[in-house]
Amino acid sequence: MRSDASRIMVCLLFSGALFGCGGGSGDGSSPAASSSSGAQLRSIALSPLSLSLVPGGTQQLSVTGTFNDGSTQVLSAAGETFQSSSNTVATVDSTGLLSIPANAQPGSTGTVTARDTTSGLVTSSAQSSALTVLVPGAPSANSVNAATLTAQDNPLCTAIQPLYWEIGNQDTALVSGSEGVDSNNQQVISTTNFSIASASKWIYGTYVVQLRGGAAGLTSNDIPFLNFTSGYTNMGSDDTSSQCPSTNSPDTVNVCLAETNTNDGLPYSHQFSSTTGHFDYDSGHLENHASLYGGLGDIHDVDLGTTVAGELGSSITLLYTEPLMAGGIYTDASTYASILRRILSGTLHMRDALGTNAVCTHPSSSCNPVYSPIPEAWHYSMAHWVEDDPATNGDGSFSSAGAFG
Repeated sequence: MRSDASRIMVCLLFSGALFGCGGGSGDGSSPAASSSSGAQLRSIALSPLSLSLVPGGTQQLSVTGTFNDGSTQVLSAAGETFQSSSNTVATVDSTGLLSIPANAQPGSTGTVTARDTTSGLVTSSAQSSALTVLVPGAPSANSVNAATLTAQDNPLCTAIQPLYWEIGNQDTALVSGSEGVDSNNQQVISTTNFSIASASKWIYGTYVVQLRGGAAGLTSNDIPFLNFTSGYTNMGSDDTSSQCPSTNSPDTVNVCLAETNTNDGLPYSHQFSSTTGHFDYDSGHLENHASLYGGLGDIHDVDLGTTVAGELGSSITLLYTEPLMAGGIYTDASTYASILRRILSGTLHMRDALGTNAVCTHPSSSCNPVYSPIPEAWHYSMAHWVEDDPATNGDGSFSSAGAFG
């Protein structure tokens, strides 16, 4: 990273080498960027935090500025420049759209540089950010062996057996396995149906992005609900018991939201000012969004799966055992994998929303979240996790794990 009174350059690190750090120093005459409140720019950071894209894939990058009053704001691409260290690995246009060439070599990495060209900084030590771009290849023998042994021996996996696991890309499964048998002495396979609990969240997020026509269509009404900072936190996050009782008639999102939390006597539709703006892992965010902005409030649970799947493309079959957006889906691994492949290929717009508008989830000097169910200091994006905690070798992968595996 280099900075002076009028320019900041953030150089992104790949494979131990620093690339793309050209450019001269300014004369201090450029005007300092200001937020809507008049605060001055202190630092910039690229989003998403990491990328793994197959040849032909694209991803919209964005630059977020942090100002001296602690506020943040997405900066206009017109004021940023983007540069790739190798156009055979990745290219970035003037709008921040990153593309992987169709002939990119699997396993290759590259470097992207973002630089703010329009503003001075109020400090001379702006924070840099690291972005990893990987063009993945087939899993190595070591990866397959590690996945197999984890499924067989890791206590977190043996506790939820029987289970099915799979490693794949946007086209197909590359390797898979199964451990244990179910109550009918049947091996669990990719088409075995089960409740996916919190893995339902990513599907709802994908539905919303698709409904909006793309990541750029997400509104200021959508984003706080999808990154769990909306303040609608009166449902809790229990995935092991029903939050929307099947005795409700009709059993809809709106009827569920009329249920009261026994701890405070307030309905699930209640918004707390104390948690608004802070990450809080709670089912209420997605449930209230489905009612207020998702168009699902009065749809009966038996029709919810068809309605959501209708935005995700043909041959997707989902069943909601209760009208709970955050954890109510009953489906199989094959269907879930199909949705993930459509995200990877760009058929579903969620690909461009991966890692965007991410918020911190663990307390620090700059973060004040309410509750996270995981020990790692990951970020949370549009109804999915960003696994980017450097203390646990986080590589920025995206996930939405459910309570049952």
